[in-house]
Amino acid sequence: MRRVAALLLALPLLAGADTTLRFCTAGSPKTFDPAMTDSYVDHVAHAPVFGTLIELRRGTDQLIPGLATGWSVSADGLAYTLDLRRGVAWQTVEGFKPTREFNADDVLFTFGRLLSRDSEFAKAFPNVSPYVLSFGWEELIRKVEKLGDHQVRFTLAERDASFLSALSFTFTMIQSAELGAQLLKAGTPQRIAQMPVGTGPFQLKSFRADSVIRYVRNPTWWRGDERPRADQLVFAVTTDASVRAQRLRRDECDVAAPVGPAELDELKKDPAIKLATAPGMNIGYLAYNTRRPALAKVEVRQALDMAIDKAAILRAVYGDAGTLARSIVPAANWAHDDTLQPKPYDPARARALLQKAGVLPLSLTLWAMPVVRNYNPNGQRMAQMIQADWAKVGVTARIVSYEWGEYLRRIDAGEHDAALSGWNSDPEPANTFGQLGCKANSGTSWCNAAYDELLAQARQASTRAERKAIYAKAQRIAMQELPWTPIAHGRLAVPERATVKGFVLDLDGGMNFDGVLPR
Repeated sequence: MRRVAALLLALPLLAGADTTLRFCTAGSPKTFDPAMTDSYVDHVAHAPVFGTLIELRRGTDQLIPGLATGWSVSADGLAYTLDLRRGVAWQTVEGFKPTREFNADDVLFTFGRLLSRDSEFAKAFPNVSPYVLSFGWEELIRKVEKLGDHQVRFTLAERDASFLSALSFTFTMIQSAELGAQLLKAGTPQRIAQMPVGTGPFQLKSFRADSVIRYVRNPTWWRGDERPRADQLVFAVTTDASVRAQRLRRDECDVAAPVGPAELDELKKDPAIKLATAPGMNIGYLAYNTRRPALAKVEVRQALDMAIDKAAILRAVYGDAGTLARSIVPAANWAHDDTLQPKPYDPARARALLQKAGVLPLSLTLWAMPVVRNYNPNGQRMAQMIQADWAKVGVTARIVSYEWGEYLRRIDAGEHDAALSGWNSDPEPANTFGQLGCKANSGTSWCNAAYDELLAQARQASTRAERKAIYAKAQRIAMQELPWTPIAHGRLAVPERATVKGFVLDLDGGMNFDGVLPR
């Protein structure tokens, strides 16, 4: 499969020929249903196909119109009325030919399956969005109404300062109600996860798992020529970071998913390569499964945390491409509390805490990420260093790993003891804070009522200053309880060929390929 992908990427760009933009992606999407995944790899694969009601201006935290042309908020902050864009065509794909343009029915379908487990489609194809859980949307959003063919209203149970920002997230990408009805009638609702139909700049042409995704230019995209686009967009699945770097140097791809520090250092020396950069709006962490009796004890989690030499990990794993985490919130985020300090590396104190808790000798599984991410450039190396640190305090760790999709699935199922993971955040802090708490599914099963109450207060606060003060209190609880051991924030750098035009890396590391040409 790797050879097939390389041949596809090596296609020449002849004068007068269709332009092909080639992207070496780090993994194969586990689904093409944006509603039901929190995987970064999936998000990047969905972005060419779908659109959201509200968008972020590239490289900023500024909200701009998308499939909604404008919005208004009631005086009490509970009702959001959105005017929908007219003349937006749905894509035609094999097995589906739309008979109408985008309208309010599609918004109702998209949010109906997100918010109600009793909706017809959700009953036929039961799934729960991890974002809906972390944002508490099942309780927050009371109703979504159609006010006309091109106007909808969201009514909330309480004020939520994060709501508009959340409408720009990938999980809210609008899907076709007509396609949903067709799949229901055929008795195949699950096909929505393999049959993406959107309103975006590209449409899916073919997909070979763990090999190649091919997209073609969507001729009916509502933005038209506002943003230039390649005629074809090819994702070559290249899980090995060193191979991605090699392909970029050999001109077999135009843009590559993030690579490790060593590969990045070599690429910087190549005049044919340039870097797109952004602040490290991410967090790499070790998640503790608090369903395990030993890990349910806060003093055990504190001991395991202070037994880890994070400064050594930063030097060995991140090099100069990372900063030490002092909180669960990325340092680049406006809600970050920069007065917090990580607990010092103290093996003697760690062993004493473990002995006092009565858990020694302690044996754990330590799960190592199999993929390269900015927030963790080398999961195996990091796991080995943590394993060695824990051995010094009487903890035996057996390193476990799986293919990335399977890794995430098993963590969601709670099969791990401690697992390396991370989060690509965004300018809206409620997203990251919501990864922890009583309703979150972030590999911890940690529940703290005071923490959840602070998140609720922050959502209802009217100013950023008020929200920041509340979020500071929530950070202190999380850093005391330590359901996660925060490790580091990885600085964002995406390598691309120097000839590429128009590629802008979003603050959260998001990648969009409309507006981008290979040369």
